[in-house]
Amino acid sequence: MANKHLARAYYNLSTLLQAGVPVTRSLKVVTAGLRAPLQKAFARVAEGVSKGNPVAEGLKMSPRVFAPLDIMMIRAAEESGNLPEALSLLSKWYEFTRRLKWLIISGMGLPFLLIHCAAVLGPFPKLALGGWDVERYVRSVLFILALFYVPALTIILIMRFTPYKGIARRALDQASLKIPVLGKALYRLALSQYCWVFHMTSKAGMPVTECAEMAAEGTGNSAVAELFRPAVDSVRAGNPFSDGLSPKLPLEFLEPWRVAEETGGLDDISKRLAENNGESAEFRFKEFAVWFPRIIYFIIMFIMAYMVFQGYGMIYGSLLSF
Repeated sequence: MANKHLARAYYNLSTLLQAGVPVTRSLKVVTAGLRAPLQKAFARVAEGVSKGNPVAEGLKMSPRVFAPLDIMMIRAAEESGNLPEALSLLSKWYEFTRRLKWLIISGMGLPFLLIHCAAVLGPFPKLALGGWDVERYVRSVLFILALFYVPALTIILIMRFTPYKGIARRALDQASLKIPVLGKALYRLALSQYCWVFHMTSKAGMPVTECAEMAAEGTGNSAVAELFRPAVDSVRAGNPFSDGLSPKLPLEFLEPWRVAEETGGLDDISKRLAENNGESAEFRFKEFAVWFPRIIYFIIMFIMAYMVFQGYGMIYGSLLSF
């Protein structure tokens, strides 16, 4: 939800600036329509600008709200005079990431509900038939839920506490790319994010080496970032950027990039590649959102079938005892 409000704030600010409204006044107008904590963050920016400070300096005062990418882009945009365009690009960026997050979350909604229904209803026949007491029933419900929650929480904790850089992070990111369906989606998303960040920072007027470094950080996957890092060394050595791109990257990515570098169209091709890979990632995330629930359904059916057979066994045993 934070991405949605930040995207809207950047869009409104960009629109006001493009209409010729002064920066301080634009910030005050945008701030008035926000809610805390975003309102407080933009209020600090407006206050700083009114005292003659750059917008980027105001963003640094709220690191929990504004990402390093935002600060660096806006600093470069202020220096180059492209602030409205940079804000518009940031708005599109946050809207893109918000849409993908919502796609994943919405796809998990029904499986989440079914897991809890299965956990509660599966052992219920044993409780109703008097074979179990309430304590054993509750333990059974918690056990079924643990089959799903423990792996999920383990994955979340590993992702959360593994250092952003280093061998462990790279191994984890590399493993995530091997997951059926989801791995391809994450790969395409990383390519899209690289191109988006490169395009945005380039439009903001940052040097190509800084654009490449920021774009590598923006992939969100250290294994994919390694495919781009040699390009920075290639540029610093006076060679073409594309000479440093890994041959492991898709040809449909490499060839357009090389041609665009030769013709001076990196701004346009980076945006086009960002959109194409973003659409590909979104399509694969939708596939994953379709197939993952089916796997959950199969597991739930197996658990339910096991519980039903146990219930029938209890009924049959009770009949034989008579």
